[in-house]
Amino acid sequence: MNEDVFDIVIAGGSFVGLTLAIALSKAGQGDVRIAVVDALPREKQLGGDFDGRSAAISASARQMLGVLGVWDAVAADAQAVASIEITDTRLETPVRTALLRFNSMVRDDLAAAYILENVRFRRALFAAAEAAPGVTLIMPASVSSFVVNEKNVSAILCNSRALTAKLLVAADGQKSALRTLAGIKAMRWETSRMGIVTSVGHEAPHEGRAVQHFLPSGPFAMLPLTGNRTSLVWTERADETARLLKLDLDSLATEIENRLGRHLGPLTVLTKPAAYPLSMTLTREFVKPRFVLAGDAAHGLHWIAGQGLNHGLKDVAALAEVMLDAMRLGLDIGDVTVLRRYEQWRRFDSVTSALGAAAINTIFSDGGAPLRMLRSFGLGLVNR
Repeated sequence: MNEDVFDIVIAGGSFVGLTLAIALSKAGQGDVRIAVVDALPREKQLGGDFDGRSAAISASARQMLGVLGVWDAVAADAQAVASIEITDTRLETPVRTALLRFNSMVRDDLAAAYILENVRFRRALFAAAEAAPGVTLIMPASVSSFVVNEKNVSAILCNSRALTAKLLVAADGQKSALRTLAGIKAMRWETSRMGIVTSVGHEAPHEGRAVQHFLPSGPFAMLPLTGNRTSLVWTERADETARLLKLDLDSLATEIENRLGRHLGPLTVLTKPAAYPLSMTLTREFVKPRFVLAGDAAHGLHWIAGQGLNHGLKDVAALAEVMLDAMRLGLDIGDVTVLRRYEQWRRFDSVTSALGAAAINTIFSDGGAPLRMLRSFGLGLVNR
């Protein structure tokens, strides 16, 4: 058998691509041949300094990861979010009263969300993918072009190696090159803001509380990690971001305390801060014959949503189910009629979530008195 013949080729070996490979392997009971192609070497992706961000894993995503056998590998490193607070006060306000506060536990043994460091999640996914029957990881490599015919798709790698499959999945991020090659139009909104991430240690326990504090520049989020640690995610103007990244860690800790407050005690910056450009992407369609978009390649949500990964994992669940149903019925998994079911399932949800998050960010980032009063009144009603 030609080793370069697969059932499915997945371009993009990050969270969505790896989880999809694991799900398809399990659904096909090892009989589905899957190639995962990524431009970055495995060793770089697994390095401790590769990605300092953390992810908020929803309860439904946690349950899916449990079915796939991944959750047990990360459960000890995942912090359950016990409660969530939304605040909307100025930096100079010494006491920040919560506008909205609610319990985040679905039941005693299940939270609505878990905070997990990306590096730990990525390592667990790589281990599961490498052990999954039928999965081949091809890294470093990238799909530079592809050709579709009636029965298959030929994915041409940057080294001229050709992979033949029934379906090509593009999970290669918001700026997906394959999406462009497929002729799928995308609407992309760039902002003048940057998202800054780091983590801090503190003396007082966070008690599993997540806080979203809205500032004129954008949201400042505190996400509880295991132990007395908190992951910070906040939005700033590009010029302010550049200034903050140049600070020494002690000076940065002071800047963070000005935004976070003093309720957790003295802070220590644990990880070097990093910044990421903020944007939003929506595509007009998710599928073409023998081609499908998944994750950020299909829908890049605004930073405030914090749900980009969860929407990507919803894509995984939907696409895996569509593929499994097609295989059971003896249908061609690359047929556009089959793939349209996935598109209909996922596109409406992703579009409404993206637009809703952008609208919320606009409302809460306006520092004017009328909107401040309106949102305070509105959230006060919700809290009751």
